[in-house]
Amino acid sequence: MEKIEQYMSFLPEPFVGPVLALLTIIVGYVISKIAAAIVSNAINRTGLGRKAKTTGGNIGKSLSKAVFWVLWLVFILMGLSRFPQLSEPLEGIKGMLDDIFEYLPNIVGAGFIFFIGWVLAKIFREATTATLEAAQIDNIASRLGSDDDVTASTNNIAKTIGGVVFAFVLFLFGVTALDVLNIDSITGPLTGMLDQVMNYIPQLFSASVVLGLAVFIGKFVSKLAQNTLPTLGIDKTLSTLGAIDGKSSSNVVPSKIIGTLAFVGISLMGAVAAMNILGIEQLTNILNQLLSLGGNITLGAIIIGAGLFIANFISSIVGQTSGELAGRVVKYITMVLVTFMGLSQMGIGDEIVNTAFSYGLGAAAFAAGVGGALAFGLGGRDWAKSKLGEWLPVKTKTRAKK
Repeated sequence: MEKIEQYMSFLPEPFVGPVLALLTIIVGYVISKIAAAIVSNAINRTGLGRKAKTTGGNIGKSLSKAVFWVLWLVFILMGLSRFPQLSEPLEGIKGMLDDIFEYLPNIVGAGFIFFIGWVLAKIFREATTATLEAAQIDNIASRLGSDDDVTASTNNIAKTIGGVVFAFVLFLFGVTALDVLNIDSITGPLTGMLDQVMNYIPQLFSASVVLGLAVFIGKFVSKLAQNTLPTLGIDKTLSTLGAIDGKSSSNVVPSKIIGTLAFVGISLMGAVAAMNILGIEQLTNILNQLLSLGGNITLGAIIIGAGLFIANFISSIVGQTSGELAGRVVKYITMVLVTFMGLSQMGIGDEIVNTAFSYGLGAAAFAAGVGGALAFGLGGRDWAKSKLGEWLPVKTKTRAKK
């Protein structure tokens, strides 16, 4: 700068400062333009820049604008510093720029760490996805699903797990990058959360394995039941025995019901074990209650189902010996009885069930008594008259003739 002032010694002293300021600003403009062009071309040549261009964006252009304005601002301040009258107002701006440039290495370091994390996250995602696809995880999951919707939803399991791995690795490096910026209000909570997540990962992995195995076993048992029981004739036998009025329903397939119950029960047990591993007591208690309630409901349904079979069996025997009407009466009485027993086992309104059962028996007894009395009184009048005549003979009184 001193040599430039010597070359400009031919100018009057009042003009030296303004001319130097103008030259500094002009030279700074040219240098800023060159630096912005270099940054724009360098970024647009990278894969990230090319990908952004295909989607209508231009990362290189945006960053080059930022570089241009920052550099030119520095040269403008350098040029304006030639004026002593502006030294005091420029002190605040200079202090701000000093803080920015002092903090700039942290920003660059954080950006570099985040970029490395992004690259590694992509590598981990591709490696995880390729490994799971080689293990045919999608095909295995598709075989477990029996419905088309389930099969369609399991076709991207490998990609989904790869995406989760990508997000997790990127999160790790993102927290590290924020830590470089020394923003305690942000990095403090994130670091604490990251520590908890890292400590929780082994338990989460174990719980996921247990739950996955439970679902796998439950699905296997369910399909085994649905494929094996019909070949043994269970569906036909149960449908015939459980038919009401001798007509079986084709919409109810016992083997599917048994398979579904087996799948739900095994999955619930796996969920309880997984929650125990994770140490989540509230969910564990809720699942235990659901499992207990499901067991009671299943047992009650078995009682009702078995009662229907017994009712049909007894009805057929009574119908052959005492007539169809008697068979129907026995059948429906048995059905009502086992239904109340099943509801009681389910724990659905014990008091209501007991009260209804008591009133039902009382009503049945009353109806039987009144019905029997009416039948005896209306249909057996002649027989009753003859019997009463035998039991209570009429004594005729003869009067002595006077």
